[in-house]
Amino acid sequence: MRYLMKYKLLSFLFFLILCQLNAFGQTKEGTVRIESSAHIDEMVAQKKDYNKTVETLQGYKIQIYYGSEKECYEVKDEFSSLFSEIPTSIIFSTPQWKLQIGNYRTRLEADHAMVNIKKEYPAAIVLVSEIEIE
Repeated sequence: MRYLMKYKLLSFLFFLILCQLNAFGQTKEGTVRIESSAHIDEMVAQKKDYNKTVETLQGYKIQIYYGSEKECYEVKDEFSSLFSEIPTSIIFSTPQWKLQIGNYRTRLEADHAMVNIKKEYPAAIVLVSEIEIE
């Protein structure tokens, strides 16, 4: 009986040692070959080109209107006629529409633009927002 117990214990220890050797013995270096179709490579290239042209980052926008849809589009047209060089974007945030303008990288740039905009839109405010840099 004692002999059988020793045999089982010895067998178990031998098994553990073999498992350890097997786990640490797999250090061979190999090569990995990835095959893909030309269509996938073309799509990846297009995505890279797109990412180079449009970049989004944390910046500032100026919000000049917050209210109904109809008035938002009217204010946008009015603003575009006064400041045609500044980009505009209309955002719907339930239940109101927002008209935000500009893509400013720093707060200083946004504040500098606010000087002229406040003359026409006294309720304008500067907001932290994601901006697109093209």
